[in-house]
Amino acid sequence: MNVNNLPQYQQQVDGSHNVLSFSSADDPAIGHEYEVFLSFSGTDIRKSITDCLYHSLIDAGVRAFRDNEELHVGEEIGPKLMKSIKQSKIGIPIFSVVYASSKWCLMEVAEMVKSMKEREQLIMPLFLDVTPDEVQHQTGSYAKAFSLHEERFGQEKVQAWRDALKEVVKLKGLELDKVANGHQGEFIKLVIAKVISELKKSYLDVGTVLVGIEDRVKELVKKLEVGIDDHVRVVGIWGMGGIGKTTLAKFVYNQIVHNFESCGFLKDIREMPGIIEAFKTYRANWSPKY
Repeated sequence: MNVNNLPQYQQQVDGSHNVLSFSSADDPAIGHEYEVFLSFSGTDIRKSITDCLYHSLIDAGVRAFRDNEELHVGEEIGPKLMKSIKQSKIGIPIFSVVYASSKWCLMEVAEMVKSMKEREQLIMPLFLDVTPDEVQHQTGSYAKAFSLHEERFGQEKVQAWRDALKEVVKLKGLELDKVANGHQGEFIKLVIAKVISELKKSYLDVGTVLVGIEDRVKELVKKLEVGIDDHVRVVGIWGMGGIGKTTLAKFVYNQIVHNFESCGFLKDIREMPGIIEAFKTYRANWSPKY
């Protein structure tokens, strides 16, 4: 298939142009300043498991954000904190014994649930020294914490926090005692692997966002018929240099990559001595999914 007449979306991002950008639900590779938002409470885990998890995420190339109390404003979540939650691809509430005692954590997890419903944000709950049942039914330390919150903030507001926790527990999370027998180092490795799997780090950086590219991406994805059968399809994108063919190919790649166990993007084939060398390069740089 030839895709011509591309100039209508040649206009690139700069200060003078109107820009068409995809929402996070359209393309999870676009528009996320942070990829992971960590929500936790307690100075003990801030300096231990949470600190190790945060730095392990950074070392793995994941853009992670951890809550900083300086971003709290009065009785509400500060604008920067709110933005970080909304823009993150994955929200990770780290449930500990003292998690529910923090109104900020409850506000954060409620915002995560909202983002999950509105923008398809993923939530990956972690359970340290509490069980999912304790969080869901708000027993033990959670019962005491919610009782104090109701006295201060009223039943209606606190009920929204209770409902948010119940929503999160329904999702597939990881329990420290069950998946790693209490070993924090092993637990962190499992979390990192799951995060990378969910983020699908094989996404390509598309750089600029081009006006009108959305329709072309949908057209090509439809032509590829991914998942309909096992047939191999080849689609050609034709046009003069500089009109966005490679960018279009990257957008399509990002849209369909999650359907495959492994993936690769081979560019600048004309600069390679032959097709055999090109595929050798592909094999050397392919990206297996976790």
